[in-house]
Amino acid sequence: MNVKENQRARLSKKMFQTALLDLLEERGGIEKISVRELCGRAELNRSTFYAHYAEPREVLAEAEEEILTKTEDYIRKVGAQAQGGGKEFIASFLRYIRENDHTFRVLLVTAADPAFKNRFVQLSFLQLFQYLQIETAAEQQQYIYSYLLNGSLGVITQWIRSDYAIPVSGIVDLLFTLNASAIASLVK
Repeated sequence: MNVKENQRARLSKKMFQTALLDLLEERGGIEKISVRELCGRAELNRSTFYAHYAEPREVLAEAEEEILTKTEDYIRKVGAQAQGGGKEFIASFLRYIRENDHTFRVLLVTAADPAFKNRFVQLSFLQLFQYLQIETAAEQQQYIYSYLLNGSLGVITQWIRSDYAIPVSGIVDLLFTLNASAIASLVK
């Protein structure tokens, strides 16, 4: 396949992903989206769709995988460059979420797939906690992480729902305050 065909395929896939996110935002669920609707929204024909996918769920899976990869890369980059400590690290992550609002709003709030949420939490927050160097007793680790992960995701999800009504610094302070009892003695 030549370069032009590769670019065309990438562009077509991106157009399908964008169209799918738009439809998910409107409808709330992948099961409510047909190939015909997706092609119409992307302004591409069905043969182009079937050249890359068998069903809309495959477009969703690809979009989810892409944002997870980008998020992992972003966290790794920020962790390597971080100079401002844990609060600045979390603030940077929150700004990343806000900058990618449409994708996170659809995937974490509007059409929230529990499997994607779980993968997002595991990937992003566990990396964040590793950066913060949270150490726990082995028998307590799964409970503490579960509390921190799910509570933090709840706060961030509500922040997205509120259209970022509280500034990033306020959410960082809130997360640290709410989780203080769980992590006060655990953060190095």
